[in-house]
Amino acid sequence: MIIPSRLLFVFAVTLFVSGCSAMVPLHEVRNSYIVNGSLTKDQLKEAIIKGAQTADWLTKDLVGDKILATHRIRDHTVHLEISYTDSFYVTRYKATTGMKMFCTVQDKLKDRNIKISGQQGCLGDRAPMYIDGNYKKWVNSLNASIQNSLASM
Repeated sequence: MIIPSRLLFVFAVTLFVSGCSAMVPLHEVRNSYIVNGSLTKDQLKEAIIKGAQTADWLTKDLVGDKILATHRIRDHTVHLEISYTDSFYVTRYKATTGMKMFCTVQDKLKDRNIKISGQQGCLGDRAPMYIDGNYKKWVNSLNASIQNSLASM
């Protein structure tokens, strides 16, 4: 049986498009979490590290109640800075490599100047305005794992 070339083309385009992740506004990725006020800062730090490890993120202590969390998958790397107190924690975009991104709203609206983080950056090392949708999935997964770790304390 011979497959018509048009059908093969449509199938190939569908596979390509379904493999691409939509771009999401970076500011829409939830990053602030209130925790049970009965925990100490050390307990919260322990829960963050345990949750990160469970979600396959590497952690490194930084100065001033901060943790650097790093996730590597395929040719993508995500770095987050996690700041914490005894009552909340905040995740912040630090850097990525191998992620598609737009630096400005205008670039996204006009679908131009797409960049690949780590190879090209936004002016002044600013965080991008839009980033590959996988970023949101991975950060949400990390936060869910941290919340599970907190719930078990």
